[in-house]
Amino acid sequence: MQTGATSAGGVTGAATMRHVGLVALEAVLVAMLVWIAAMTLAGAQGSTGLVGAAEAGRVAPNLSVASTDEGLAVLVAPLATDGMWVHLSCRTPDGSADSRWAALDERGRASFAAAPGSDTDCGAETGYFSANGRWRVLATTTVTAGS
Repeated sequence: MQTGATSAGGVTGAATMRHVGLVALEAVLVAMLVWIAAMTLAGAQGSTGLVGAAEAGRVAPNLSVASTDEGLAVLVAPLATDGMWVHLSCRTPDGSADSRWAALDERGRASFAAAPGSDTDCGAETGYFSANGRWRVLATTTVTAGS
């Protein structure tokens, strides 16, 4: 009679251990799914954490803006790659704003015809549009046009 009681206790103990093991496995799987979801959202929102580390070796270009007789000329170095743009935003002393975009040519340059006016404060930024359509700035500078 004692033998049967030990056997029943052993079966119950094995079932409990199997249940505990399956619960632990389920917890690991849920944690993995949460991690995958977090990394997916971090990539979609442009996080600079783990996802941004892939671009850590990218060299930021030097951005210079010169005022010429024809307008503003922008020089970006090192040479641009496909899909690089310059965004020029200016504000005149009277408060009006002007925003312009130009794609960089094969030499890494962009020009904007007709400077917005004298003593106009402008900011220029170079960058690209990411796969999700967000503007990614690589370099910025300021210039006073027409002075």
